[in-house]
Parts: sequence; C-alpha cells; structure tokens
Amino acid sequence: MKLAGSTDELFKKLTFGIRKRRLEQRKKETDHSLPLARILPDDCKEICKRNKNKNSEINNETSNSLITSEKEPKILGGFENVLKKKKRCRSLAVKKEQIAHLRKLNRIFVWGDNIPDPLIHFTGIHGLSQELINNLKEFGITEPTPIQMQAIPVMMQERDLLCSAPTGSGKTLAFALPIIFDVVRRKSHNSKDQLNAVVLEPTHELVKQTYVQFLKFSHNLSVSLNVLISTPNKLVYALNKNSKILLDGLNWLVIDESDRLFDTTEGDDRCFRNQLAQIYQACSENSVRRALFSATFSYEVEDWCKKNLYNVAMICIGSRNSAVSSVKQELIFAGSEHGKIIGLRALFQNSFKPPALIFVQSKLRAKQLVPIIESLQPPIPVKMISSEKTEIERESAIAEFRSGHVWVLICTDLMSRGLDLSGVNLVVNFDLPTSIISYIHRIGRAGRAGRRGHAVTYFTESDLNFIRPIATVIKQAGFKVPEYTLRMRKPTKKEKKKLLKHAPKRKNIGSLKKASGKRKEEKKRKKEVVA
Repeated sequence: MKLAGSTDELFKKLTFGIRKRRLEQRKKETDHSLPLARILPDDCKEICKRNKNKNSEINNETSNSLITSEKEPKILGGFENVLKKKKRCRSLAVKKEQIAHLRKLNRIFVWGDNIPDPLIHFTGIHGLSQELINNLKEFGITEPTPIQMQAIPVMMQERDLLCSAPTGSGKTLAFALPIIFDVVRRKSHNSKDQLNAVVLEPTHELVKQTYVQFLKFSHNLSVSLNVLISTPNKLVYALNKNSKILLDGLNWLVIDESDRLFDTTEGDDRCFRNQLAQIYQACSENSVRRALFSATFSYEVEDWCKKNLYNVAMICIGSRNSAVSSVKQELIFAGSEHGKIIGLRALFQNSFKPPALIFVQSKLRAKQLVPIIESLQPPIPVKMISSEKTEIERESAIAEFRSGHVWVLICTDLMSRGLDLSGVNLVVNFDLPTSIISYIHRIGRAGRAGRRGHAVTYFTESDLNFIRPIATVIKQAGFKVPEYTLRMRKPTKKEKKKLLKHAPKRKNIGSLKKASGKRKEEKKRKKEVVA
C-alpha cells in the first residue's frame, strides 16, 4: 500500500504542470486574431477528392446492388431508391461539413433556424448588377470579409438579424449592399414618396460617414435609393413634427452600433432605448425587417432581439465581446493623475508614431490635457473634440487629423464608435473606460482593417475596484497584464451601472490655477505697482 501511495505521489510530481501547459498550447494554437479578409480552406482539393471518393463508393454500392438485385427476386426493387436516398444524405452531410469548416476558418458563429450558407464571392449573389460589382472593385473591394460572407445572405433572405463583428471589419457594406440590391430589384415597385430603408447611427459623424459609403456603392445606378440615414434623436423629432413621415412602405430598419440600445449614460431624455421604442412603433408593419449591427454582443440586446424580433438570425465574428488582437495592448499602473502625465510624456518622447487618439472621461479633462500636450518638446500638433464643439468645429478637427496636420486628437467617448480614421497607430486611454464595451470601441480606432496598432491604458489607485474586467479582456486577447489585476474583486452589477452613469471623480489634470488664485496674484501686482 505504501508503494502504491509513493508511486501516485511520484506520478503527480512528474506530471505537475502538464495540464496547464496543454491549455496554454491550445490557446496558442487557436489564434485570437480575426480574419478581416475572407479565408478559404487550403485543403479544398483534398475535400473535393474526399467527396469524389465518397461519391464513387456510393456509386459502386449502387451498381453492385443493382447487379445483385437483378439476380435476386423483384421484391428488392425498392432497394435502389433507398440507396439513392442514402447517397443524397451523404452528399448533404459532406456539404454541411464543408460549410462548418469554412465558418470555423473565418471564425463565423451563427444561431437560429435555417441560416444560409456563407457567401464566397460577390458574383455568387444572383442578379447582382455589373455596375454594382464595378463600384466595389473601384474602391478595392474584391472579396467579402467574414461578416459580409454571412450577413449578406441572411439579409437577402429578408429576415431579422443581430450581428456582431470587430471594428473595421466591413459592417457598413454588410448592410448597405443588401439594401442597395433590394432597391434595384424592386425598382419597378418603388415609389418616389416612400422610404426603402432607415439607418440609425448614434452620432452625426457616423451619419455622414455612412451616407458617403452609400453614395460610393450606389454610384452610376439607374435608381434612386430613398434611404434615410439619421441619429435616433433627429428621427424622433421628425416623427413628432410629422407622424406621416413616409415610413408606411419601409422595407428595412437598420440600427448600427446597437449596443447603445441599453446605454443610459445620457439620461432618459436622450436614451437610445427610449428613442428607439418610438421609432420601432412607427415601423410596426409586418413587411419591415430589422437588422442590428455592432462591434460587441451585449446579452441585453440579445434578449431584446429574442423577445421582439421574429425568427431572428444571430451572427458573431470571433469571440464574444473580445478586443482586437491586431492591436498591441498595455495596461500600466500610473499611481496618480500626475503619474499619468509622466507616463504620457515618456510615451510621446520615446516611441511616438502619429497619428494618435487620447480618450478622457469628460470635456473638462480634455480641455485640461490640451496645454500639457502642447508643452511637450518637440511640439506636437494637438486638438480636442467633444459634444460641446459645434458640428463645423468637429468636422474641421477630424479633417485636419485625417490630413496629418493634427497628430493627436483628445476626445471623449463620442469618437470611440464607428468612425473610420484610417492609419491611427496609437490609442491612449488616459482615463480608464467605464465598461468592457467602451474599451473595445476605443482601442478599435487603431488597427482597423487588419492593420497593426498600439493601445495603452493607464489606471490609478482609484480605478482598482473596476480594473478586473478590462484586465481580463486584455489577457484574453493574448497580452500581459499585472497579475494582481486579475485577482481583484469583481464589480457588482449595481456598481457597473453606477459607473456607466457617473464616471469616478478625479483630480484636475496638471496644475490649473483656480480663478480665486489668479485674482490674488493680480491684487499683489497692483499693490507692487502702487508702491
């Protein structure tokens, strides 16, 4: 008995850590990086050979059975039909295996009944006009991305859809192409007085960006689209002013950045969910199909779709609510607000490759950070953007950032969603994001369309109670984080909701003097002048 016990202990010692190493190896094998371009199986020829072999086996079986059936009594005459049925079942099984393999390669996950097969080529869309194909080629779009591979066929079925894919993966084309195709297909039935589709975007900047995309893809088509692209607030205002707003013959209601559906940070009056309820009621006809797109897959939005949408198809590209692994992510403890400034100066003076976005939690903090960046040597062209800026000022700042005249743009979460700012190399979370969703959207501004990027997130002692969810997301993306951040207490649901509505209080950035202090200095100077 002692010998058995000692052998068990010896075995445990020899195999200690093997299970952990296997898990780590498995994680390495399943690369977290998402294919932003379509991936086709390398073993296509082998699959075809396998299919041929299976078919030849089935044919041999049928031929042998026919030979034997000729010799045997006619009572087995129906055996041929049975074999044909088996052949069909096997060929269907092979096709299912191929589709499953294609989805696995492109990390396409689907839920729902009768989900159509993924699209491999745009030319595979029956009836797609040559003008539309030429428009895609003109802008360098030759093959569908994973989200387009699956979302386009589902929308072609004219069914409700909930879709999640990483930032910069081509979600706009995934819903724009089926809408344009649908309008072209129905052009003889379309009325000039009726809207074909309504696309809702959370910000004015995204409205304009999506509008430009629709113009690009529908260029040279001999049909008017009649597509309304708007923010929910503007559409609600229009509905209140004129209830007969041409929504009677609507075919599509598309909600982009749909995770904002349950975002209540802007208060009840400006809450996306309340605004959407009114729009949803105005689009209550059975003919209206709904499609929801976002970079994250919220459980609340999923539950809402299951309750309110009929036969909804759900698509998720990659891991649910995961950060883009093409962006190198760092989580740095700065200790205090002053520590953040020291870290930022070191980052910009040592390894800075513009352009860069810096995210802060409020407009006031954005204002406070501008002079600090301007004071760096050599000087860095910097501007800030927030909701209090006029539309013209925001557009001007974005245009200068895109042209390269501005290297650093300091902003609030207004800029974290959807905007395609190509070439962003660095994202700095100067203030810790208030949720995982906010973090994913923020760092998604870098590394768009498969390009490499860098994201740095600073946190202080006041952030320790909320650091664990962010640290977990970074760790799951394959990057190192301080081990103690993963052992911190998980914030409760109540704490998370409170954090979304009220960001944590922080000390002023830098050494901004209060107005009272300035007045005292002025009085001193006046006394000196009098003396």
